[in-house]
Amino acid sequence: MFLLDDILLLPIKLPIAGFNWILRQVKTMADEEMLNDQVWKERLIELQMMREVGDITEEQYKEEEAKVFAALRDIRTRKEEIAREEGEEGEGIGIYTGYGKG
Repeated sequence: MFLLDDILLLPIKLPIAGFNWILRQVKTMADEEMLNDQVWKERLIELQMMREVGDITEEQYKEEEAKVFAALRDIRTRKEEIAREEGEEGEGIGIYTGYGKG
């Protein structure tokens, strides 16, 4: 009986399963993009070179550097939250940052 139900409902279930898979892939890609700190690290190096060459002033450098460090802190916070959520769901690997409750 269940086999017959599965066969009859396949035209309905299959598109829904495909759509759910696509949504999971989009979420995974968005998470990876939001957690990518390499872009910000490269920006910091670029700012340092611009300051040394004289393309920007010390004040401009400090303003941009503050933005970069704020973005890096946000990324680290998101990574810690994800690790904490995964740890609560089951066995997982925790991230030790050296401060706060571990």
